[in-house]
Amino acid sequence: MVFMKPESALRRADELIDVGRKQRALETLFEVITSRRHRTWTKTHEPLMEKFLDLCVELKKSQLAKDGLHQYKTISQTVSVKSLEDVIMKFLEQNDFIITNQY
Repeated sequence: MVFMKPESALRRADELIDVGRKQRALETLFEVITSRRHRTWTKTHEPLMEKFLDLCVELKKSQLAKDGLHQYKTISQTVSVKSLEDVIMKFLEQNDFIITNQY
């Protein structure tokens, strides 16, 4: 599945989430993010990254989230810095929300 297009991976991840296989959905998204084939930023990368980070937070995979963000920075820094900023801000807001609701 490494050669899956970002659009297909996002769709497949949604299908896996619907049947309760969140860990596999996370792995599918991570494969696309780290794939050398998809190093060119497209509009699909932003929702893919948001879904990836949502799953990382939900499954408490902080190291995987860090690795994914590093890869996304590499992909998006020359084309769309705003996209990188949006993804990071959403990730931080989501973490703040979870922290405030747990305590």
